[in-house]
Amino acid sequence: MSTKIAFINTTKKQLTFLLFVWAIVQIILYVHNGIVTDLEAKKYINEATFFIKNGHLSTGNFYLYSTEIFLIVASLKLKTGFILVVIIHWIMNLLATYMFFTIAMNFLKKEILAVIVTFLYIINIPYQVYNSFLFTESLFYSLTIIYSGFLLRLTILNLKNIIFIFLFLLLLSITRPTGILFFGATAIYVFFKFLHHWSIVQKMVLLTVSLVLFIVLINSMMQSGGELNLMLPFVKENIICGVNTTINANIQTLQNDTSLYGLLYYITHNPGHFLHLAWLKTISFFAMTRSYYSLPHNILLILFYYPFYLMSILDIRNQFKTGKKKLNYFISIIILYWLTSVFTCDDWHGRFFLTISPFLFLLGMSIFSPQIKKPA
Repeated sequence: MSTKIAFINTTKKQLTFLLFVWAIVQIILYVHNGIVTDLEAKKYINEATFFIKNGHLSTGNFYLYSTEIFLIVASLKLKTGFILVVIIHWIMNLLATYMFFTIAMNFLKKEILAVIVTFLYIINIPYQVYNSFLFTESLFYSLTIIYSGFLLRLTILNLKNIIFIFLFLLLLSITRPTGILFFGATAIYVFFKFLHHWSIVQKMVLLTVSLVLFIVLINSMMQSGGELNLMLPFVKENIICGVNTTINANIQTLQNDTSLYGLLYYITHNPGHFLHLAWLKTISFFAMTRSYYSLPHNILLILFYYPFYLMSILDIRNQFKTGKKKLNYFISIIILYWLTSVFTCDDWHGRFFLTISPFLFLLGMSIFSPQIKKPA
């Protein structure tokens, strides 16, 4: 009993330290940036205003960003100013920080490693900076960690948990369109974690149904209108979204077809063009450096993120030997986001990569964790 009490007291001290660091980081970022209402925030504010006047959003694609838009609607209706949105961002980010700590404790098996990796999560400035921006990123990043914390702590898969998982995944998908990728990562995790007693036929049926549903959902989202145009990055050779390398590439495409079939047609009829762009997007996605960043900025990005690539690669074989099912979830998310970048374009500030950065931290830090030979 005394050992357990000592452990709890130690954990409280560690959490107090992490809370202090978190508060310092948020205060500094808020003082430096204030509440950011320009750039991408403008379209969400405009859309919130449009909704208040008309009772609906202007185009279907905005429903895939509606969580943030309706937060702005609430702040406008309640006349609180946009500080209400930022406060909610902070609350969700703080909850996500705690959930990340619990994920790290369970995955890494050592409190000191959990503290270190959570500290890195908190000082991940490109990730944390969006908390005072009226962008979708802050809320989305926090929700992905909160959801992952819930999912990875499940010990049984009953109807109640399945319903909660489904509803949370829907919430992710209307916070940012890429939230749908967590459907895929969840399916893979559940498949290996909870369905080991199912027959091969049952597993194949579930896998087929899940894949078909996943494809249908993605296809529907890609045809929701507005700014979502699946073929535009290939026609204009966008490595970075919105940055055109050419006005109209000399490629074969189906006219005005933004569906997955249109994408498949493009790939099969222009394999060389697709592979070339895929390679450039892969470099952009994982490098995180940009030509429009200063040299010190790029050096800091390299020093902060690149060691986790190396540590993850060096330890991946040992981690698979431990049989940790969480490993499937982390790797699935990383691969799905990389593929999304390949099949679309990379973000101007690497925000797609930032979504997976917490999971990369966990994979990298696992090189120092005890190699326990049983599933976790």
